[in-house]
Amino acid sequence: MDASKPRRLTTFSWILYDFANTIYSMNVVTMYFSTWIVVDLGRGDRVVGTANSLSMIFVALTLPILGEISDRFQRRMPFLFIYTLACVLATIGIGVIGQTGLDIGIKILWAVLLYIVANYAYQGGLVFYNSLLPYVCTPRSIGRVSGYGVALGYFGSIFGLIIALPFVEGSLYGLKIPFIEAGGSVAAFVPSGLLFMVFAIPIFIFVKDPASTSSQFNHTINIKESFSKVWDSLSNTRKYPGVTRFLVAKYFYEDAIQTIIIFMAVYAQKVMGFSKGETTTFFIIVIPFAIIGSALCGIVTDHFGPKKTLMIVLFGWIIALSLLIMTMNITVFWILSASVGIFMGSTWTAARPLLISLVPQKMLGEFFGLYSFSGKLAAIAGPLIWSVVVDVFNDRGDVFKYKAAIFSLLILMLIGIWILRKVPNIWSKENILVE
Repeated sequence: MDASKPRRLTTFSWILYDFANTIYSMNVVTMYFSTWIVVDLGRGDRVVGTANSLSMIFVALTLPILGEISDRFQRRMPFLFIYTLACVLATIGIGVIGQTGLDIGIKILWAVLLYIVANYAYQGGLVFYNSLLPYVCTPRSIGRVSGYGVALGYFGSIFGLIIALPFVEGSLYGLKIPFIEAGGSVAAFVPSGLLFMVFAIPIFIFVKDPASTSSQFNHTINIKESFSKVWDSLSNTRKYPGVTRFLVAKYFYEDAIQTIIIFMAVYAQKVMGFSKGETTTFFIIVIPFAIIGSALCGIVTDHFGPKKTLMIVLFGWIIALSLLIMTMNITVFWILSASVGIFMGSTWTAARPLLISLVPQKMLGEFFGLYSFSGKLAAIAGPLIWSVVVDVFNDRGDVFKYKAAIFSLLILMLIGIWILRKVPNIWSKENILVE
């Protein structure tokens, strides 16, 4: 890494991409795809769970290899551009297909296929985006910049929800917007894709790949060699202490988190009785707590290190999920949801620097590919576990079956904490990224 301090515009452009892609994450993954399929069209949770799981299978199979290839060429930006464009186009495509007069079965089939592409591309882009973090800040500020990115991302969630709401309901909290008619959940996809595209533009203008020697461009792509190299890095725990344990722990705790992200809107409507408009308001009010948590967690991470910070955050998750299972009180639900927002932002903030502290800088693309691999395996299992639990207890009513699903996520979170406790705490602001 160049010793010179990155330009503020470079750092801000990197952070702004979190704003851009979280518009997609909130509007499509968390809010409107699941509610459109399950609530509006009356299909089961299994459709949404399967679509998410299939997209994550493709991520798990391809991204570690592509991450290693990006390391070999020291090029992340071309990959990020391609994946971002694919996500934008597929998201817009869902909205276009969803508003056609096609047979509902055909419409859902195409929407699911496009969602798989969009979600694969979104998750894939994160691999290359995350691996750029050391090049847009100094070692001493890596936790804070990571936190600022997550925090601004949650601002993107609020912004995206507000912009999409008139397209869904025809008005913005009673204020009629000219030339916009209510189109239901499906009308949110086109504006969400366009917003992602607009706010992603600065990273492709102001963030550059690190300078490389010309000899690095003489490499040829060899998939078999890349796969062998990734497998060797994953299995060689003596060379990179704690990496495998961290990735396995991340698999379990992210099982729970990814599933909560996907089905939070469904839970609010099916269990707590929220309307669609109330659900949007719910997210708009809760998200600022995620922003606060992300920013504060970045400061705490720089001070205490990512391992200790992440352990505290995960214990917070355990308490919040346990109380969520036990309550039907609306006020308590709002308080717990605010806590979940804080813990969600804090989890991503602490996890990125923890991985960076465990591996050499020159292999960040490869290891962020493995980081993605772990998380996406989790996102395969988590929604399927949720769907199976909901199906098993379907005759017990919505409240019981969805609380049982939350309990299954609580078990996964506990397993993740148990594994994470033995990951070495080798954080050093002075020595990180010197390899």
